[in-house]
Amino acid sequence: MAVQVRIDRPRCIGAGNCIFIAPTAFDWLTGDFGKAAVLDIDTVDGEVLREAVMSCPTQAITMEEVGDLLPLQQRSQGGASRRVAKTFLFTDIVRSTNLAEALGDEAWETLLRWHDDTLRGLFVANNGTEVVTTGDGFFVRFDSPDDAIACAVAIQRTLDKQRREHGFAPQVRIGIHYATAQEADGNYRGMGVHEAARISAAAEGGEILVSRETVQGTSHRVSAPRLLQLKGISEPVEVVAVTWR
Repeated sequence: MAVQVRIDRPRCIGAGNCIFIAPTAFDWLTGDFGKAAVLDIDTVDGEVLREAVMSCPTQAITMEEVGDLLPLQQRSQGGASRRVAKTFLFTDIVRSTNLAEALGDEAWETLLRWHDDTLRGLFVANNGTEVVTTGDGFFVRFDSPDDAIACAVAIQRTLDKQRREHGFAPQVRIGIHYATAQEADGNYRGMGVHEAARISAAAEGGEILVSRETVQGTSHRVSAPRLLQLKGISEPVEVVAVTWR
């Protein structure tokens, strides 16, 4: 059975054991010092993956069979794999470890619940389907680029309004990419998913980065395009920043 690996980033202390044991499955999170990220668990066998998960001194990494995640994801019947074209959106709270340390456990959990509830409501309102939560962010799929970009704009505007009216909201970066991927049991795998995640990791707090081909044909205002060399991907990707203010 397929497995899902997740990292609870506030609990991650940057020991690096998982990266040392399985460097193709785990790596340092771009733009956030001392936090690990999941790359591609299919590049290592099950025993190596399990050893890497168990090596975490704070037990920040969890490995679950796909079936155990059924309540969190919409799944196709029978587990058959198929090639699909979707728009993938990743969100991430910037410097969440520092924020969790500054707030303390109780306040951090309260903030995280508000963040999760707020974003999930916007996913639904914009026809998005949550694939999985990454601890302090989300992986979401949309059937159209327009819906994904509209959702990202709504997220940033909602967070901005919260800051203006109540003094604080976490800084969130968002990456969006339209691509083909293998869909099985409600999850998605393939280079397109990795590209979407890497685009998100390259964004700044409050920024929405979108691959240029994804935004073409939409009515959203964007910046001039620029080339990004994404980690682990040989060819640079042309991206734009969506104007949401």
